[in-house]
Amino acid sequence: MQIPIKKTLDRIPGGMMVVPLFLGVLVNTFFPEVLEIGGFTTALFGPKASSTILACFMFLIGSQINFKLAPKALKKGAILITGKFIVGAGIGILVGKIFGPAGVLGLSPLAILAALTNCNGGLYASLASQYGDETDVGAYALLSLKDGPFFTLVALGASGLAQIPIMSLVAVMIPIVIGMILGNIDSDMRAFLGSSKLLLIPFFSFPLGTGMNLETIITAGGPGILLGVIASLTGIGAYVLLKLFKEEPIIGLATGSTAGNAVATPAAVAAIDPTVVTIATVATAQVAAACVVSAIICPFIVSAVFKFAQNKQMNKTGSELIS
Repeated sequence: MQIPIKKTLDRIPGGMMVVPLFLGVLVNTFFPEVLEIGGFTTALFGPKASSTILACFMFLIGSQINFKLAPKALKKGAILITGKFIVGAGIGILVGKIFGPAGVLGLSPLAILAALTNCNGGLYASLASQYGDETDVGAYALLSLKDGPFFTLVALGASGLAQIPIMSLVAVMIPIVIGMILGNIDSDMRAFLGSSKLLLIPFFSFPLGTGMNLETIITAGGPGILLGVIASLTGIGAYVLLKLFKEEPIIGLATGSTAGNAVATPAAVAAIDPTVVTIATVATAQVAAACVVSAIICPFIVSAVFKFAQNKQMNKTGSELIS
């Protein structure tokens, strides 16, 4: 008996990414001991597996980037960072100015800034590979600058207490650059490596999900869920900027999520400013909830807008043919 798994996943917006990710969340929530068996099982499905598999994915993506396209990828990366930061920091700072450190609707400026000034790199890379081109995926190298608390500290007015993680950026770029070199010196290798890149999406999506837990949503309550919904909409900033710079804008919406490492940001800020220790505890749970919620909503938004644009283009082409 044949079960149409692939066709079913294709019908779900971002299904090849979202479904394995959500399954990973469920397994970690209800059967976490399965991920601790050890051996190949833990190596392939445990939370730490996502980094290695994603690194391999970036190597394969790098092999598809022509040297001539590298400047365009960096340009897009800069636009994505700027658009995401303007929206995320703008909301957080506005809430802080109007409502103070306590925030509004149970959300403090710390929680808002920690969740909205970065995005889930693995989710972005997956969506970019499905709905964008090689330069969109290559933009991830610069987009990775948002990892960690740096931009949150900048938005909080504490940029003098942090340094740009240059080596973290270098570490992200090395697999991409090696892939680029290999793909550019041998077209056969480029074709070979390119045929394998989409295969890895569900393999890094599942362990990415095992690093999340449904209990975090319950702990964070309504404010945490609201923060996740807001985070999933922050890609609009990158969307608008890409459009202004005459680039395909849809992939900008793929930055509408919260990175898993953002969960550590409130604690990092509290270590620098002890006055936010109490707020940081609540903010941590809310940011964790935002990671799960935004990772589920963001692919649906990207897919919906992509299909709308396709239908609009088809209708326009049809009208031109008729006329």
